[in-house]
Parts: sequence; C-alpha cells; structure tokens
Amino acid sequence: MVLEIFSRREQKYLITRAQYEMLVEQMSPYMRYDKFGNEGKYTVTSLYFENQNHVIYFETKNKLRFRQKLRLRIYDDTDINGLAFFEVKQKQLLFLQS
Repeated sequence: MVLEIFSRREQKYLITRAQYEMLVEQMSPYMRYDKFGNEGKYTVTSLYFENQNHVIYFETKNKLRFRQKLRLRIYDDTDINGLAFFEVKQKQLLFLQS
C-alpha cells in the first residue's frame, strides 16, 4: 500500500456581502484579530513569476511531485522604499510504501 504524505484540497466560494457579515458575526466568538493591520485587516498584493515556457504552471497542472511558485508580495500600501517579500514556495509530495 502507498501512503501519500502531503495532500491539500482548497475550495473557494463566492458569497454575498450579507453572507459575509453573517459569517463574521457567527465566527467572531471563536476567532481573534490578526496582530497585523487595522482590526486584523490589511491588503496583500502578490505578483507571481513564470517563464516563457510556463514551466511553473505545468508543474502544478500535471501534479508533479516537486513543484514551486515564485512570488513577490507586499502588505498594505507601500512605496518604492517599503518592504517587499520575494518568496520561493516549494511543494514536494512524498509517498511511503507500507
């Protein structure tokens, strides 16, 4: 039997403003504000990098065991002298034979 060590599933839903407000109200007793930002809110801007052959796209599309993303990320409004983070995200799927 083969066991996959890492698995990720993500689902996103488009909701109305009213649904958003209801969710926030119902979840607030169980949550705390992010220590960054104003009342836990801040803007995140990301720029993803790719080459002309779309290698990173095909790594993800073809579900390769090893894949990566390259991105530049800034938080809140910034200017030319503000902080920016260049991130190299790597994912490696490992399988164990048992």
